[in-house]
Amino acid sequence: MNGAEFVAHLNEKYYLELEGPIIAVRKALAELDPSSPAFVELMQRQAKKEEAHAVAFTKALDLYPELNEQERLQVAEQAAEEHNHFVLIRDYLQTRGIAMENDPGDAYSAYFDRFLAGNVKAFRLCNIAEKSAVAFFMHMGAVTTDPAVRKLVDSIMADEADHGDSLATKLSVLASNEGERDFLERHFVESWSSQKSGVFLEAEELGVDVERVLADFRN
Repeated sequence: MNGAEFVAHLNEKYYLELEGPIIAVRKALAELDPSSPAFVELMQRQAKKEEAHAVAFTKALDLYPELNEQERLQVAEQAAEEHNHFVLIRDYLQTRGIAMENDPGDAYSAYFDRFLAGNVKAFRLCNIAEKSAVAFFMHMGAVTTDPAVRKLVDSIMADEADHGDSLATKLSVLASNEGERDFLERHFVESWSSQKSGVFLEAEELGVDVERVLADFRN
């Protein structure tokens, strides 16, 4: 199989175990009532994640001098976009008279922290699990009846439009080298797995019936 086919194979192989359940739970989070305290805390946590990701991308520019000029521009752009998402969410909360908490629980950013460990090859693939964030916001925009929430989602999604295609291209190029496929598969699994525990724990803390969501997904 060629590179693109191998990537499709990975997606299919691990969907029922990793990607599918994670996205199902994140969609359940996206369905929280915007007027509820749980939704407010969810968005405070999401803002913290966005800012943590912006910091991680910024640090990577110093940590990985081997990134070429185009890669460095992309990383800097991603850092700016993540910070912009933090600002958008913060401003949305402020319009509701809600200040950002200094520490709104654990933001569960261990996924991105892993890519500041000195492995530039792993860092180049650090957006593997970003699909769940896109699914989260897209679903929120689809189900919400709150115009302020829909406006927030539209602003965030404007930045995310081409990230999926860019990542798919990166993965396919790497997978075209059969010698890299073991690394790619291991990294793929580790990336989704590192996100899974945090997503499930966060959902439970915010009142989502994770077991019911997973049962519905399996059925």
